[in-house]
Amino acid sequence: MIELNPVTGAQLLADDITAGLGYEVQVNSTQSDTTDPQSRSSISIRIPSLGVEMGFHPQQGASPESVACQLASHLQDDILSKTGMVWPTDPGGGDQPLVPGDTGWYRESDPTVSVPYGRAGAGHRPDDSLDGVVRWWLGYWFVGVIADKAGDVWFSEHEFEGDLTSIQPGTRVDFQVGSNSHGLFRKATRVSIHSIN
Repeated sequence: MIELNPVTGAQLLADDITAGLGYEVQVNSTQSDTTDPQSRSSISIRIPSLGVEMGFHPQQGASPESVACQLASHLQDDILSKTGMVWPTDPGGGDQPLVPGDTGWYRESDPTVSVPYGRAGAGHRPDDSLDGVVRWWLGYWFVGVIADKAGDVWFSEHEFEGDLTSIQPGTRVDFQVGSNSHGLFRKATRVSIHSIN
């Protein structure tokens, strides 16, 4: 018998992706073999049109929200990078998406602003008036995107020079772009807080 919490959790995230971005999402689960103590149940979520898939072995009795959080935290950067959309949209506006938490999506700068899994709103196109500033930053993975008129630029903690706690949406940065890409975004080779000379 398949444990319902992992399936329910994966379906909550699938509902958010489908409602917010319009993509078909497939949820798959396997039950552990009760005769093999090494066997573990697994849950996975797949977005065929984006070529994105993530699965893991949830702990026995994991809550649906815990499963949704685990899957979302591993999928969000790929979804943002492959669609170019801001998702899920913060009800307060702006280009910083909500991030996955224990009980639902929340605003990283103010965790009291939250939306339960399964109820996230639509994604939106980024604000094209922004330029040379951090558009969004996923602090839990240390990855973000810089708004740039020539095409947005993805970066991670590895390209950033300085104190990671200084990065937040709207922060003006200096950056160099290399020849690689990350999804739809060009990839930075160096990023630092803008210095006024």
